[in-house]
Parts: sequence; structure tokens; C-alpha cells
Amino acid sequence: MEEMGRQDPDAVAIVEAALILEAGAAKRFDKLVVVTCSDEQRVARFAARQKLDLEAARKEVARRMAAQIPEAEKIKAADFVIDNSSSLDRTREQVRQVWQHLRGAQ
Repeated sequence: MEEMGRQDPDAVAIVEAALILEAGAAKRFDKLVVVTCSDEQRVARFAARQKLDLEAARKEVARRMAAQIPEAEKIKAADFVIDNSSSLDRTREQVRQVWQHLRGAQ
């Protein structure tokens, strides 16, 4: 990322990593974007992705969430929060707004 910054000071690099805060790595980034949804949506999406029944998915999601800091703390630490619990169009609009801000268009 440093090389990219030297080549293009206006570049935006995006790193997808679920445990940035837990790893103490947030300070390595200029901005933090947290994407959130409801607990039930998280379970349903995980079940669909992993082809699990809802109960097995619920247990696995709970196990994974227990290993992470609480979502409320992530939201407090975030520079931007994208609520992914509504329609895909609404999520896209939030992403567009964050992108515009990161690119300096606002």
C-alpha cells in the first residue's frame, strides 16, 4: 500500500479484514469502514453461504462473534458505517457515499 501511495497520492486501497480491531491493526489504516446487519440476517446469510440449517448456522455465528469485539464497539471505532440490513440498492447507495468521501468528492 505504501508503494501505491507513492505512485498515486490520491489512490484508495481497500483491505477487507474482519478482525482489524481485534488484531490491533486499525492504526495502520487512514479510515475504518464497518459493514453491519442484523443478527438474524447474519445467521441466514451464513446458513445460505455454507448450506447449513439455521440452528447450526446460529451456533457457528455465535462462536465467531464471541471471538470478536462487540459490534457496538466496532461502530464506535468506525469512520463510516454501512448498514447492510436493508435493500441491495440502499447498501449500494451507502457504499457510493463512502466511496465519494474517500475519493474526496464531497
